[in-house]
Amino acid sequence: MKTLKIYDPAMCCPTGVCGTSVDSKLLQLASFLSTLDKNIFEVKRFGLSTHPQEYVLNSKVSEILNKEGVESLPLFFLDDELIFSKEYPSIPTLSSKLGLASFVASI
Repeated sequence: MKTLKIYDPAMCCPTGVCGTSVDSKLLQLASFLSTLDKNIFEVKRFGLSTHPQEYVLNSKVSEILNKEGVESLPLFFLDDELIFSKEYPSIPTLSSKLGLASFVASI
């Protein structure tokens, strides 16, 4: 099983539908993550304001934040390897990193 860990910047919710405006990129990401096969992918998502301890406990995340600050968020790790930072990837780009490029291309 692969583990995808996402460390979000401080925000009220990770879906993109809270607050006064909808963030379509976050909405697409949340929708995509909900479709991943739970037998293949374990998705863990941490918010800076809701799970601050996770940012301290993960030495790689802590090191990045100490060097680059919160501007480095979001951080995406696949099986403890950093695959994206500083912005949310497009769904096709994330799919490719997850080994799902052929799936996305067929949609």
